[in-house]
Amino acid sequence: MSDIKTLVKQSSHYFVGQIAVLAAGFLSFPILTRIFSVSDYGLMSLVTTTLFIAVAIVKFGMPNSIVRFYAEYSAKNKDISFFVTIFSGIASFAIISGFVFLSAISYLDNYFNNKDLVYILYIVSLLIITGSLNDTLMSFLRAHQRTKLYNILAISRRYLALSLGISLSVYFIIGIKGYFIGQLISGAIILVCLLIIFRKSLILKGENFDSGILKNSFKFGFPLVWAEFGHLVLNYVDRYLIQFYLGSAALGLYTAGYNLATHITEALIYPINYAITPIYMSIIVKKGEKEAKEFFTKIFSYFTLVLLPVTCGSLAVGKDLISVLASEKYIESYTVLSYVILGQAVYACTIILNNGLFIRNKTHIYNNIMIVTCIINIVLNLFMIPIFGIVGAAQATLFSYIAFAIIITYYSFKEFSFRIEYRSILIYTLSSLMMVILVKLVSMTNIFIKVITQIFVGSAVYMTVVILLDTNIRKNLFTTIASISNRHAKHP
Repeated sequence: MSDIKTLVKQSSHYFVGQIAVLAAGFLSFPILTRIFSVSDYGLMSLVTTTLFIAVAIVKFGMPNSIVRFYAEYSAKNKDISFFVTIFSGIASFAIISGFVFLSAISYLDNYFNNKDLVYILYIVSLLIITGSLNDTLMSFLRAHQRTKLYNILAISRRYLALSLGISLSVYFIIGIKGYFIGQLISGAIILVCLLIIFRKSLILKGENFDSGILKNSFKFGFPLVWAEFGHLVLNYVDRYLIQFYLGSAALGLYTAGYNLATHITEALIYPINYAITPIYMSIIVKKGEKEAKEFFTKIFSYFTLVLLPVTCGSLAVGKDLISVLASEKYIESYTVLSYVILGQAVYACTIILNNGLFIRNKTHIYNNIMIVTCIINIVLNLFMIPIFGIVGAAQATLFSYIAFAIIITYYSFKEFSFRIEYRSILIYTLSSLMMVILVKLVSMTNIFIKVITQIFVGSAVYMTVVILLDTNIRKNLFTTIASISNRHAKHP
């Protein structure tokens, strides 16, 4: 199987899994907001954020190192040493961190007025351990390119946590405590499953521990911890500032538009982002950098083939889409959607354009660029929100993502550049614009039917124009049709 076909196949697996995980968020939101009081729901969000940050620190960026270095160490027959070293290192630090967190909560017990919060934070100390170990082992599945198994466990992890958390909080341990106990039980179950899967690699012997592997992985991964923090700031700091300047009603409108844009682009970003690193590292190790550069050229072209019509189509039907999904009272959030989805589209391109920094182990540059972009974003928000409101925040997001993309591409291409097929991208852009013009002509009374019709018409128009104008797509399409026909002829 070719490298492109491998990426498409594995990305489709991650796409299905990501859709299932996103669906869990949509399903759980109306349930959680109803079974918990407003204060409890806020407390749950605060604790969850704390847990997320703690796990991100405890992992030390090792999941990124696993995906980056596995192919290299496997080629040297050091895959067992690599697994044992990383796993034992993370396990040790996770246990120590959990104990430190537990001790800190015990010491500060008297400073908390909420006893339920103290109890929940005790549970968090255990969730730090299970969460970091689960994320680490799941990254080994990515590195092994076991996408189907990764998907099964990722989906199971999400839905098991929700079902247990909701069931316990409603029927057994009333309130938010039951929810987090459910998270802990589900995390423990998934951890046991992962340990069983990797039991043959889990040979905890002294000779299998390599401090050089740990040092190399830490050097690569740790800067990405701060990049992850930067990503959170880039995505969430504007919401705090909107709340401060404009209040909760404006924040609700902004969040609706922002979240819809994020859901649309994440469905494209995550599948590629999860699948691409192990594949291109395998190409570099086995075939060399020339083949890897050609791989990136093709993948970026195919990525824009999908990204551009999705972005333009979302702008064309966005107002009606918000009306269908969120109701008329959120219609003003369309102004936010238009800017944010453009920014998200620009940012999405960087998951391919920035890989030179990862290939050359220059993650500290990525980290520095993220910090600079966060500063730009904060300054723009402080200036633009008081003047332009939620639209100003959305514009600040767009400008920040553009700045990030330009800077990261410049430094990444200094390390590892590849050819961009500008002619193909121009064709996809013109096809997308033509699609938007024709979609805008669709007019119906029923908004839901109108949106469905617009999506169908837009897809048909875009694909037709691309096939007519792009010789490579047309050639690949005919080749695929011929291959399917031959297969059916041999096996009627």
